[in-house]
Amino acid sequence: MGFLACKSEKPPESPDAWRKIKLDFKQIDADGLSGSGKNKVAQNYEFCIPASAKHWRQVKKIDPTAQKNAGKGRVGCTAEQWLIIGSTHQKNYQRVLFQLANLPFVKKIEPTFWE
Repeated sequence: MGFLACKSEKPPESPDAWRKIKLDFKQIDADGLSGSGKNKVAQNYEFCIPASAKHWRQVKKIDPTAQKNAGKGRVGCTAEQWLIIGSTHQKNYQRVLFQLANLPFVKKIEPTFWE
């Protein structure tokens, strides 16, 4: 009798995950930058996660640019959530955003506007 190999279960990928991402990909180039010429800048994005080390580890594994921040952000994080801000200026940024949006606890990903 054979043994089944243990493997971690990834959530199935849902095309609906793209609906959670509110960034305008037409404005961002392949390097994750928007603008023109020498004035190109990265687009930051934000989302909320439950305030737990387990969820934070999941996010950091997907997005090395992710940073925990205080406050609600534009996405309206609650006291039981952490505000996470990441950057499009990374390899395969669209795939990173899709993987983040595919996490069941990420409800939406909005652009960050620094004021």
